[in-house]
Amino acid sequence: MEVRDRRHVDLLLLAAATEGPASGRELIDLVRERSDGIFVLSLRIVVREVHRLTNERLMRVTGNGRVRRYAVTPLGQRVLAMRRREWEALSHGLDGVLGAADDIDRGRPTRAE
Repeated sequence: MEVRDRRHVDLLLLAAATEGPASGRELIDLVRERSDGIFVLSLRIVVREVHRLTNERLMRVTGNGRVRRYAVTPLGQRVLAMRRREWEALSHGLDGVLGAADDIDRGRPTRAE
């Protein structure tokens, strides 16, 4: 699944970059590997978003080699922690709603019944 939503891309890039400095291609590979191939990021999107994250001081460029490598800043770590909590709350809520829908599909009574 190609990921295009900016907030999702930010979350994935910040999380992938917490292991240490990585190039855009390495970030793409980390996201694909950690998601068992479910999430696919295009290099075009990664370059654009890493540039924006760098301007917002959530990531920084490291090294002076030909290939740019990016690392998460302390501010980026705080933002990642906040967004991770938001994601966990959303995921928990979705699980509850989808679980209730599954119960209805299986003919099980819901709390309202």
